[in-house]
Amino acid sequence: MEFAFSKYNGCGNDFILIDNRSRCFPVANAPFIQRLCERQRGIGADGLILLEPSASADFRMRIFNADGFETEMCGNGARCIAKFARELGMSKNAFTIETMHRTLHATLDEAAITIDMGIPLDIEWSIPISVNEISLTLHHLNTGVPHAVIFVEDIEDPQWMQLAPKIRSHPYFPAKGVNVNFAAIQQTEILIRTYERGVEGETLACGTGATATAITAAVLYKMESPISIRTRSGDLLKIKLEASPKIQNVCMEGPASCTFKGKFISPLFS
Repeated sequence: MEFAFSKYNGCGNDFILIDNRSRCFPVANAPFIQRLCERQRGIGADGLILLEPSASADFRMRIFNADGFETEMCGNGARCIAKFARELGMSKNAFTIETMHRTLHATLDEAAITIDMGIPLDIEWSIPISVNEISLTLHHLNTGVPHAVIFVEDIEDPQWMQLAPKIRSHPYFPAKGVNVNFAAIQQTEILIRTYERGVEGETLACGTGATATAITAAVLYKMESPISIRTRSGDLLKIKLEASPKIQNVCMEGPASCTFKGKFISPLFS
């Protein structure tokens, strides 16, 4: 079977997007999805996103990590699928997007795409853990997917990405683990590096991780909204929120662009 796809990226976080309103894509074939995302032998991507019909929103977003397995949602992916919907002829400036556990609201303008990220869940501040006999203090919150946020002085220290896989699977967290964000506060912005589960490596950007980091900075370090997050790609995400008296109105603003389009025949990758 032949599938058309569009390759998108949001701040360097890249995805294969497919119109699956016919529901014919083999979602249960994890090795197939892995092969598509493989950079050496497939199209290459951090993940694959399907646009499907929804009974409760404008469309449904299903995202599969590069390991071939479905995950809850993705902030950068949400911006990409909103722009992809316009490519498919949905001529609106705002969309509701059904994801696994929440409905997102996307607004498009010429400069950027804004996603209403909803209310963070499972918040835990200042968790002490030890990894490789190194004591760390991390903050845990779910901004669509679970994240650990660790503030450091030197974002370039190579030990962080060496420690990240062990933090990602630390026994403190549930079996699925967490995404791991290292952040350094500069004068006017926060630098961030993210190790993503499912990709099992550092990505150039993570929208939900940027959101989790901004919320943590607003609550614990009293940074004022909007908070600028400089991703590993060098691109900028802006997080707007209210942190007092409670966390609410959390929105992420950033770019999304189509890199190229193509077609593949599924038996070639099976």
